[in-house]
Amino acid sequence: MKLELQVEKIKKIVNNAQTVAVVGHHNPDGDCIGCCITMAEWLESKGKLVSMFADGDIPEKFYYMPKAREFNLIKEEDRYDLLVIVDLSEASRLGAWEHLLTKANKIIVIDHHINPKIKCDVLVSMPHYASAGEIVFNMFELMRVKITQEMAVALYTCITCDTGCFLFSNTSTYTHYVAQKLMKQKIDVELINFKNFREYDRKSIPVISYVLKTMQFEFGGKLSISVLPYKVVKKWHLTYESRHGLFKYTTDVNGVICSIFITELAKGEYNVSLRSLGNLDVSVIARKINGGGHKNASGATYVGNQKQLLKILLHEFSKVIE
Repeated sequence: MKLELQVEKIKKIVNNAQTVAVVGHHNPDGDCIGCCITMAEWLESKGKLVSMFADGDIPEKFYYMPKAREFNLIKEEDRYDLLVIVDLSEASRLGAWEHLLTKANKIIVIDHHINPKIKCDVLVSMPHYASAGEIVFNMFELMRVKITQEMAVALYTCITCDTGCFLFSNTSTYTHYVAQKLMKQKIDVELINFKNFREYDRKSIPVISYVLKTMQFEFGGKLSISVLPYKVVKKWHLTYESRHGLFKYTTDVNGVICSIFITELAKGEYNVSLRSLGNLDVSVIARKINGGGHKNASGATYVGNQKQLLKILLHEFSKVIE
């Protein structure tokens, strides 16, 4: 369905709603948080009663957006006229807020992942876009919504976070077009990019050192592998936020075109992050262990034996690495 038709449906649903819940995925990232904030800003400007939810802590680095502090603050209603879901394609990714699907009269899903599977009234699925934020911007252009500076900061966060500050291959001419439009709102681009791509806590230095020292390579250095065992996670009290971004140290090595970053969250439970450059599609590999994601950035949760997990991953990578 054309976006213009979907936008008309969304406008009608929103006009008939009063209470709205906006929810993103478990362990929200910049794209998810930025989309939630932008949608909440717009809905509130239309007089709606809006609550934002996300399963997991909102990283403090996003507090340059005041509304980032408003997630999970408002008491959950017994019923919502509308549920807006952003930046996820599987209901299970809602985590603790999955039950909201049963409490809404209408559901709108806005997503840029492949094959979304959430039952809803309006699905805006545009996997060719680098971020869900680009979809929201496109929708607002069609609606002729005035984008405030607060919205511009949030949407720019969406884009810069999901493109690796315009480094990833998903960056398109449209990505730069949207960024250019948002920058006209005189947003602090330096602050946003410094917070998301440069600044780090000095407490993380021992963890970074551990990752660099224990990194292994396969296939002539084309594949890097890093494993954070549970004893390390426990020793340094590593949260999702303190772990997020460590994979850059495995993908930025000269000659590496793909990487595996495994974190043992509990005994026998592993978070697997896969990254790649160019046309190597790691989402195919992630699906082999019941995960998924994007072509160059995917992941999964695996329960079982670490050696078996690595055996599976190395076998699958051997099929795609030349």
